[in-house]
Amino acid sequence: MSKTILLLIGASASGKTVIGKYLQTLGISELISHTTRPIRQGEIPNKTYYYITKEEFVNLDKLERTYYAGNYYCLSRQEVERHNEDLVYCIVDQEGVKQIRTNYDNVVVINIGVSYLQMFIRMLHRKDKLKDIIKRIKYAIANNEIKKDKQIADYYIKNDNLNTTKEQLNVLVNKLKKEVWYEEKNILGCRWHNL
Repeated sequence: MSKTILLLIGASASGKTVIGKYLQTLGISELISHTTRPIRQGEIPNKTYYYITKEEFVNLDKLERTYYAGNYYCLSRQEVERHNEDLVYCIVDQEGVKQIRTNYDNVVVINIGVSYLQMFIRMLHRKDKLKDIIKRIKYAIANNEIKKDKQIADYYIKNDNLNTTKEQLNVLVNKLKKEVWYEEKNILGCRWHNL
């Protein structure tokens, strides 16, 4: 049985990175993307990204890929298969969701919800430049990002209270782990009762 990939999507400042770090405390590893761009100060090889050449990039079995500012980025099947856990996660955008769903069967999309006002406040708090904040929110509104994220997600978690969000994630992760357990027992031909 192949593992399940949790795909976290959401607008800027929705809290995807914080949610990802919390998933790690639940034993769910983050999938690391490959990139052809040079390493930046403060980044850690094989933790921030796998830094590779364009020639190496061509040979990867890619579940999703994007080209941005002259560099390639992707999530590889090799990275998914490297993990032994039943559940792993990564943060992607809407296009990434579409590509991974096309190339991989066991995918669960979790939309981390945020309002435009919360986006504004959180980006101010993390000291983004005001002009960048306004540009990002205008882009999100013009492209109807929040509604589109909800439409492609399997689950929606409104992240306006971190403790409540963590509780909802705990319930969801336990549900997904039970489903994996049920499927494994079914594959092995075992009889089991509802928990």
